[in-house]
Parts: sequence; C-alpha cells; structure tokens
Amino acid sequence: MITPIEIKVNLDGDIAGALLRLRCTDTAATARDIWFAEPLRSGSPGAPTLLSSHIVIRLRSGEEDDLTVKLRPCLSSQLAGRWARPFTEPGVRYRIESDWSGSRRMLSASAISLRPPGSLRSAVGRGIDVTDTLNSAQRQFLVSCTPPGVAVDHLCAMGPVASARWTGVPLGSQRVDVERWTVAGLDLVELSLKVPPRQGDSPVDLHLRALDARRDLEAAVHADGLPIASGDTKTERVLTALAAAHRLG
Repeated sequence: MITPIEIKVNLDGDIAGALLRLRCTDTAATARDIWFAEPLRSGSPGAPTLLSSHIVIRLRSGEEDDLTVKLRPCLSSQLAGRWARPFTEPGVRYRIESDWSGSRRMLSASAISLRPPGSLRSAVGRGIDVTDTLNSAQRQFLVSCTPPGVAVDHLCAMGPVASARWTGVPLGSQRVDVERWTVAGLDLVELSLKVPPRQGDSPVDLHLRALDARRDLEAAVHADGLPIASGDTKTERVLTALAAAHRLG
C-alpha cells in the first residue's frame, strides 16, 4: 500500500505579517474551536499522557464538528486487521498517511467521525468524559492498535484552541492550506500540502515527487521572506502548553 504524503511547514516570527504576505487576510477563514483530550489531573507531573504514547484525540466544533483519534507516529505493524488499509463506512472515515514536518517523517493513522454542528462544543461545555464521545469504531481502533498498558479513559477536554483555516492559498507553484492556532500565549501557523499517489506510482515515484514538492514549498516560503520554525509540531506545542495550564488550574 502506498500512502499519501502530507508536507507541513511551521512558520516563525511575525504571524500577523506572515498572513498578510500570504494574502490570507483578503479572504474569509473557516473558524473552528479545537479541544484535545488527556487523562490529566491538576498537579500531575510530566508530559501529556496520551501524547507521550503517540495518541492524539481531537475534538473540533464549528460549522461542522468532528472527533479524531490519531496514532502518530505509528508503525505499520501496529495497524492490525481491517486497520491495515484506509476505508470509509457509516460513522467513521479511516485514513493512513505519511507526515513530513522538517526532518521528521512519521506514519499516522486516523479514525474520524463526523458529528452534528455544535454537538461537541455542547458536550465539552457539560464537562462530559471525552471517552464517552468516542464511537464504537474509534474504541475498537484504540483497543486493536495502541500499545498495551495505555489507559484511554476518564478523559478531560483541554482548550479551546481558536483555529482559522484557509484552503488553496497560492504560494509559488503550489496551492497550500494555511492554519492558524491561538491559545495559551501561543500563536502558530502551519502550511500544508498533500502529495497523493498516482495510478501506477511506485513508493519511489511518490517519494521523489514529495521531495520536489517540499523543496518547492520551502523555496517559496523563503522567497516570501517567511521564517520556518524548527522543533516540535504545532500539536505537540499546543498540547504541552494546555497540559501545563491544566496542571496549574
């Protein structure tokens, strides 16, 4: 199986200025609030528990709501049974792709369920255990594919993160998606584009096209005078900040 490759570039420095240079301010963004689930208690030490086990549970609410259970990074050997290949069925869409962010190349697998608009915001507002919002396929995904000993229960929702997303933004020879996250003193922007496999592609063909796309993207970012950030992904940075704020709360 050849998986799509998503290339991500995080920006550093003047975020408002970067959005102006990208001409995002000329068009309306899709706005959503995002929460991440973790089994944290006030005062508990260490990094976020699920994140440390390479599990991310994300709730998004806006004009459309969705709940995602993601393993990243994961190994192909973890994806057992029906989870070895992407599929769509009533109640869940399952996808596998490679994430390229800086020098990091990670396999990720996500089980995504759509929800009625506003329903997840309402659930968070009621203080519901996020475990109760997972559907049966997502529970099966966690049981089948996560390492033994990871307790995914009694989850609280941390956030919200304010998200603004622009799609199909022209940058050099590419069209990219631009997403801004603001929360807990952080103001982060990520550029992303997806390189899907073509009919008849070998893994090498896709890999080479992704390398070309990444070089073109980074060259266009530099040509626009936009500094590229290094280090953790935006999800890792936001989850770490939210966990620290939760411990102090």
